[in-house]
Amino acid sequence: MTPFFFGPPTRRLYGVYHPPAGSHRAALQVLLCPPFGQEAVRTHRLMRLLAEQLGRHGIPAMRFDYFGTGESAGSDEEGCLTLWRDDIALAQQELDRRTRAVQSVWLGVRLGATLALMASATTPSPPQRMVLWEPILDGPAYLRELGAAHAQQTYDPFIQPTRPPESIRDEVIGFGVSPEWIREVASLNIEALASTPVEDCVHLAGNPSERANEWIKLQQTRGHAWRQQTMPCLDIPWHTEEADGASLAPPELLRLLIASIKGEAT
Repeated sequence: MTPFFFGPPTRRLYGVYHPPAGSHRAALQVLLCPPFGQEAVRTHRLMRLLAEQLGRHGIPAMRFDYFGTGESAGSDEEGCLTLWRDDIALAQQELDRRTRAVQSVWLGVRLGATLALMASATTPSPPQRMVLWEPILDGPAYLRELGAAHAQQTYDPFIQPTRPPESIRDEVIGFGVSPEWIREVASLNIEALASTPVEDCVHLAGNPSERANEWIKLQQTRGHAWRQQTMPCLDIPWHTEEADGASLAPPELLRLLIASIKGEAT
């Protein structure tokens, strides 16, 4: 693997390129779009293992950090969905520069899947396939989920007399957020994400929500060949510490992700 920085001088992004192994190389290339905050921390090992296994299949892959996250430039509070959407397009350009692949697949996790949807509708070169693992389709519900998790994990009854409020202000479990970030997340809904030029899409979930089922049906009525894959290994307690026993890299999950990327999931 090759770590590097890319993007304009005012917005340097950190990426890791995983080249294909051996002489047999697939026509695909894969861009991995991470989730937000602690979810990105929890999936970091999974994304690395996935990229390494894709390389063994002859498929080049690239991981990256959005602006204001991970090893990329910028502070937490400078990140926003519009900027991160554009980061995906920049990362795709960098991946194109490094490979000879003719087809692109984007795999996004949680908020990263939503950002991939947003980017696919604005980039001049959308991917041929997207694999979306539990995209955030209801922004207000996601903010409530984050707020509850933040309150639970930051509350210490021996220090604080009362439980902190569950509303998001400027931090989510150790990650700073701006008012703009909160406004953008609050505006996310299936209507805003309904239009995308990507025809082949796999929606992955352990226990699909009613909102997700409604969104899939909406895509299908528009004539898009979008499929839904449900498996127990996808039912992840996102805001539970990994040390509590929830592994995010089981072999069956990696196999499912690779099959979805290659268009072989059923």
